[in-house]
Amino acid sequence: MKYYITYFYNVRFLKPYQIPFSTAIWDPKWWHEGKGYSHYFKDKNNVYNGLRIEPLHPEPGNEECTNCWSDHDPSRCTFMQKYRAQLAGLDFQQITWYLETTAKNIKAKEGFSEEPEIVLLVYEKPDNPCSERQPLIEWFSKNGVALEEFKKPEKDN
Repeated sequence: MKYYITYFYNVRFLKPYQIPFSTAIWDPKWWHEGKGYSHYFKDKNNVYNGLRIEPLHPEPGNEECTNCWSDHDPSRCTFMQKYRAQLAGLDFQQITWYLETTAKNIKAKEGFSEEPEIVLLVYEKPDNPCSERQPLIEWFSKNGVALEEFKKPEKDN
């Protein structure tokens, strides 16, 4: 199964077989239609919104970067250090089993023919070095899975 990472803005460009999961500790309200974290729904493009992968959310007390605001040096960031340690303590096989099982269940329910693709969502754009994005990419790579940056489709001319 293919894995991607992107930020919430790009959900509007996903296809129904691309199953997005929030890795954010606090999702945007629209992600749950303002109805709470347990609510999920299909948007106008038939893409599921509201799904979360809570083990990948930063742990309580590690909600924001505190050391590198002035120079954006992620190597000094306590948030990034704690998040990498959090990921190292997780069972990668259990996480991917959950993601893939959920995606396969959605495929069975919705009946699309394409192989599901997992899309992990973070808040920050790819050019922001202070994001969960890089630790997630590293953790997936360390476990033999490529976590590619999602590229929105080019407009038809």
